[in-house]
Amino acid sequence: MTQEIEKKYLLAELPMGLYQGQQIRQGYITTSDPEVRVRDKAGAFFLTRKGGEGFIREEEEVEISREIFCLLWPTTEGKRVEKTRYKVKADDGLVWEVDQYQGILSGLVTAEVELPTADTLATTPPSIAAVLVADVTCDKRYKNKALATSYIPV
Repeated sequence: MTQEIEKKYLLAELPMGLYQGQQIRQGYITTSDPEVRVRDKAGAFFLTRKGGEGFIREEEEVEISREIFCLLWPTTEGKRVEKTRYKVKADDGLVWEVDQYQGILSGLVTAEVELPTADTLATTPPSIAAVLVADVTCDKRYKNKALATSYIPV
């Protein structure tokens, strides 16, 4: 199990200049703590367990076969998100992931950056800074598991 140190931001819109996004479907088997989800990331399949709240969480992820994914996917009915993910490399070398949601979450755009330590101050890429609305790292309404069940936060 590893620690995930991640900050999440709400964006007003998709930043300019993003191309070649990756389609992601993820569904939640459980949304309690720890949460358990399955993910189809452009044809690669994963089972993930995440625990804790805030911007430092415990995470364990294993790659699974398409067959196992297809067995588990029906258990996520009503607890799913679909999004296109774009990657933006910042001047400090950190990679930001911009998610543009589809379906009922259409119009929602977020950006996440995984940090090497809790003390790391990330440099926001200019294209993201231009559309950044708020830091939603600790706002539970913007967690993917909440988006999968409650939809767009108000």
